[in-house]
Amino acid sequence: MFNPENAQNEIDFLARASANIQHWRNLDLTIPPTVYPPKEDTGLLHDVLSEIQPFGSKNLLEIGSGSGALSIASAKMGWDVDACDINPYAVLATKNNAEQADAAVRVFEGGIGPNENGNGQPRWRSQGYDLVLWNMPYIPALDAEQLLGPMEEAALLDTHPVGLLDVFASKMAGNQLCKMNGMALLVCRGNVGWMRSVDVLRRRGLAARIIRSMDFEDGETIHVIATWHPHVFGKHHQVREIDSTNAELLRGDYSSGDSIVAQIQTEGRGRHGNQWQDHSRSFKGSWMLNPSSITQISSKKQIEVAYEIHRAFCSEQIHLQTMHTKWPNDLLVRRENEKLWRKCGGILFQSYSKGMEQRIVIGIGLNTSAQSLSPGQGCLEEINMAKTPSELFMILNAVIGSLFELKQDLPPSTNHPNLELNSVLKECLYRNKICVLVAVNEQAIVLSDQSGNRFSIENDDELNWTNLHPQ
Repeated sequence: MFNPENAQNEIDFLARASANIQHWRNLDLTIPPTVYPPKEDTGLLHDVLSEIQPFGSKNLLEIGSGSGALSIASAKMGWDVDACDINPYAVLATKNNAEQADAAVRVFEGGIGPNENGNGQPRWRSQGYDLVLWNMPYIPALDAEQLLGPMEEAALLDTHPVGLLDVFASKMAGNQLCKMNGMALLVCRGNVGWMRSVDVLRRRGLAARIIRSMDFEDGETIHVIATWHPHVFGKHHQVREIDSTNAELLRGDYSSGDSIVAQIQTEGRGRHGNQWQDHSRSFKGSWMLNPSSITQISSKKQIEVAYEIHRAFCSEQIHLQTMHTKWPNDLLVRRENEKLWRKCGGILFQSYSKGMEQRIVIGIGLNTSAQSLSPGQGCLEEINMAKTPSELFMILNAVIGSLFELKQDLPPSTNHPNLELNSVLKECLYRNKICVLVAVNEQAIVLSDQSGNRFSIENDDELNWTNLHPQ
């Protein structure tokens, strides 16, 4: 970390005087050189934290405590706080500021640093925390405009070879941080390279939801992302053969968060009651949702789920071009040298109401193997997106949890899913006119023809998608 080339630069930084910040969220703080002071991102995380009542055993860990501002605030809110930082000056700052504020904070040197290899034993309590906070070094090293001292770089720049968010996700998924029913709040950018930050977490099997966002004048946006183990109290069922996974959840003794996956589905259904053509190498699964988590079953919600699955599945940047979605509920694939898209899966909501009882389920079907495919069908294997059944379930379970789980103690999100229309098949023929999709509404899409005329379409049977392989 301390290379001879920047040693003098570090000495120069350390020679600066400490700064005093008064009345930051009613705290007075002394900030030594190289220690990250509380800024807009710190305030954003503090505001989310202030909406959470201490829960469970009230154990909280802050990674990268810096000045100690958030750790001290957490202790005053009633949390039992551990704090760590890889910068020894930050450790001293957190200790001193906590003492001055009469706040009980245990502080130690360490954390997930730029050279963290994941093999060492952490000094925090493994599996011991109800809540973890980390205002991450979210600026990529290539974006740094000037050379900083190594300790200041550690607070600002993500120099880890695979990205600190992925290292964190690995530790979180491996139960090295939170209790199974705990959660973490992270401040980070929307993307890590080409991949969305939420998908880095979801690909590890973690639910991830943007709770708050902040835009800066230079166009940069940062998020507070909540992440947790999805459906901890749900029961997962695996069966060899069943008529329909959706039908089973609607009629059986199941609760919100329960799921079922079948190897063979004899009477699976798609939209308009169409039969789902099944083969043993495809994925068939359903989840029971809390009715309070979805106000309306809509075509727009189905395509949003398909889009989120697409993004979570992408392990290579090329997958952004070889997987696509089609309104209202289809997942499509094509090889790099192909023109026509082929259907590889679908999303289907179904509901049941009787008296005061209401049930809502979501079913997902995916072709995973080229074996037994019919003409016009595609599969994940063909675009180098092969996944084992357990990997498929892990990611899908994370996506469903991210979108629909009513996580206890989690503050409401002010961020809404952003469906990128470029990810939806757009060109079609409608009444013998070439049209392009320009908007997606709750139960319809809006098309525009070459003369600028617009049409609202509720039934996709009226459309002929020009780049879709005949089914």
